[in-house]
Amino acid sequence: MRDCNLFDGDVIIIHRHQHDAHQETAVATINQREVTLKQLSISRLGIHLWPEDAAMPDLFLHNCDIQVLGMVMGVAQHATDPRHH
Repeated sequence: MRDCNLFDGDVIIIHRHQHDAHQETAVATINQREVTLKQLSISRLGIHLWPEDAAMPDLFLHNCDIQVLGMVMGVAQHATDPRHH
C-alpha cells in the first residue's frame, strides 16, 4: 500500500460507521475471507471498491458479499521505520 503511504507496522484507525459512505476509504471483508482497504461507493445495486494503486482492478460486489467494518480516520505510522522519513 505504498501508494497510500502505508507500510508494515502502521496502524489504521477506523470508525465503525457503514452508512452514507461515498468515496471514502474503508476496511471491509469480502466473502468473509479477505480483508481489504479500498475507496468505496455504496448504491442499491451493490458496492464499488477501487484501490489507490491504479495497477489493481476495481471490484463491484453485491451487498451480501461484503461487510464494511469501518471508515479510515487516520494512520499511526511506525516511528522506527526509515521509509517514513
